Amino acid sequence: MAGKDIEQRHEDQLKGSADGGGIKAYLLHRAKPYLPPWLGVGSVGVTGAAANLVWEGDTGMGVLLTLGSVALTGSTWWAARATGKERRLHSAITVAAGSAWFTSAALFGPSWDMWFVGGIVTALSWNVRQVMRRDPDGAKSIPSDGGLMEKIGLAKAKMGAAKVEPNRVTVPIALDAGTQTNDDMAKALTNVASALDVPAAAVRYLPDPDSARRGELVIVPMDMLADTVRWEEQGPSLPGGSVADPIVLGVYDDGAPLMMWLPGDPTVGRNATHVLIAGMTGSGKGDGALNLMTELLSRKDIVVWLNDPKGFQDFRPLLPGIDWATDATGTETMVEAVLPTVQARTAWLGQHGYRQWCIEASVVQNDPQHSCRPVGPCGCPGMPYLVAWFEEAGVSLSALGDDALNNIANLARSGGVALIASLQRPSHDQLSTTARDAFGTRLCFGVQTATAAGFMLPDAVIDAGAAPERWSNRRPGYCYLVTPGVEEDRYSSPGRTRWFTPSANSLMEAVAAWAARNGAKPDPVTAGAAAKAVGKAYTERAQHKEENPDEEEEQTVSRLDDEDLDIDPNEELPQPQPGEEDVVFDQGDGIELSREEARAALQEIVAEFENEGTMVIGVKEVMEHAERFGRKRGWVSGELQQMLDDGRLALTSKPGRYRIVPAMADA
Repeated sequence: MAGKDIEQRHEDQLKGSADGGGIKAYLLHRAKPYLPPWLGVGSVGVTGAAANLVWEGDTGMGVLLTLGSVALTGSTWWAARATGKERRLHSAITVAAGSAWFTSAALFGPSWDMWFVGGIVTALSWNVRQVMRRDPDGAKSIPSDGGLMEKIGLAKAKMGAAKVEPNRVTVPIALDAGTQTNDDMAKALTNVASALDVPAAAVRYLPDPDSARRGELVIVPMDMLADTVRWEEQGPSLPGGSVADPIVLGVYDDGAPLMMWLPGDPTVGRNATHVLIAGMTGSGKGDGALNLMTELLSRKDIVVWLNDPKGFQDFRPLLPGIDWATDATGTETMVEAVLPTVQARTAWLGQHGYRQWCIEASVVQNDPQHSCRPVGPCGCPGMPYLVAWFEEAGVSLSALGDDALNNIANLARSGGVALIASLQRPSHDQLSTTARDAFGTRLCFGVQTATAAGFMLPDAVIDAGAAPERWSNRRPGYCYLVTPGVEEDRYSSPGRTRWFTPSANSLMEAVAAWAARNGAKPDPVTAGAAAKAVGKAYTERAQHKEENPDEEEEQTVSRLDDEDLDIDPNEELPQPQPGEEDVVFDQGDGIELSREEARAALQEIVAEFENEGTMVIGVKEVMEHAERFGRKRGWVSGELQQMLDDGRLALTSKPGRYRIVPAMADA
């Protein structure tokens, strides 16, 4: 603002006064920055002439003046050591020339010709230097950095004026045209950290997307993540808020909040997203997941489904607030419920005029603009946001398969459903590239190798300096977050999630109790679609059923014959030969089952699976009850195929697995 005021005064002087005084004042003001060299030349001439009147011919004073000239020149060279080489040399030569002329003038009389010519040249050299210090082309001509770029092997690169913020310094970089690229700068980041004596993670480079040789060097001198923050000290960031509000997971290394969004917002150009969480053992991935889960359960318009093959080891205090929780035995069942639920929700939103889920969709539909009726509001119940969370997701995502996962991912975003998958390493044997790309948000904790980091972070983020393998599992909670709605220059900035200690359990239980009382309940469309897909597995779901630790686990004993032990239980077997189904078998106790009796026994077994909530079965599960129908695998495989044709079973995305169609699904 001060600069603009000065320029405005200059313009006012030119426009407001045309007399000689106004012009003289303006010219004098413009000349002021260039007067010091000329005043210096003049003062040397005047003082040299005055000294001659006192010391002319004085040999002793000549020795002292000569020594003083040498000392002054040396001190100038020493004082200018922190400046550029050119300025240091220019300053020393000027002082040496001026002191030499003064000494000569004091002892032998002033040489005015030399003073006149030498003074003009010296003063003009400093004026020219001052003019060239200005940058008429803006960013196209960035001044020298003072030696840093030489130290890192990019001597011809230039650094611009630094932008200093609290614990963050941003410096524009212009690399040498034709010989250097942004890739060269990215490769030199560790050298920059060494030159500045800061941690490697404190330095990153943000390339200009419109230039191959320009970008910004970001330096965070102080690691604000070193102090561990306990989750229970702050708790959820916005209790009672909406899932459309920012979800805060922790802090960045410069103190800014580490946050993300799940729903999209077309007004700001943000897409809805799914979340992939990964990190090695001990990296803090579990605490990061708890940060996200507690944030979700503290919002008023969200329903959470959770599948955790680990038996809710981390999430047990939160189970009362989770609508549907399944362990390893219910993985396939929950997977089978997701796709039809997504389809039903998408259809409902479309009928009510929503292109994607928003806060207005979560309340009773009293707006005529969002009505499923031709005229007037419909009054339909609102549809809360839905999160389907798959912990240790290697099993569940493989059960889905790439095609099913992609179908769900593409539909779910607009249907107000977010998939959250957490696993240690999303490598190719766990997730295909196509499946991994379905997750727009990546929360990457410490990993063992750069290869593992490449499974989670885009190449551009790694090139900018992100390297979770640097801390591995030595700094639990350190992470990188890539997500829509956050500026891309933040992607390479490390953050840290909060730490959950045993003392956090009571507050976690309070969050779960609040969600159970005040949180959203499944809307009729979501609940109906899940019930139609998996029946009692959803309608009779246990929200919080403690396991009995004293109860001994049942040991499973194989009932296969020795010659059948190497058979893949999920492999389809040949159809029974003609007449095989008419054979009557003896169960070993003298009771023989006819074909009709065996089929009835198989129907009973399928019904028992349904009553237990096991909605996805295969030949393996059925054969565990083989003594009840006295048939072999080939007959069972054929009967399951017949039940598929009859509509009692439905295909899943995994070969050899069938979903039980609830008996009352049509009703």
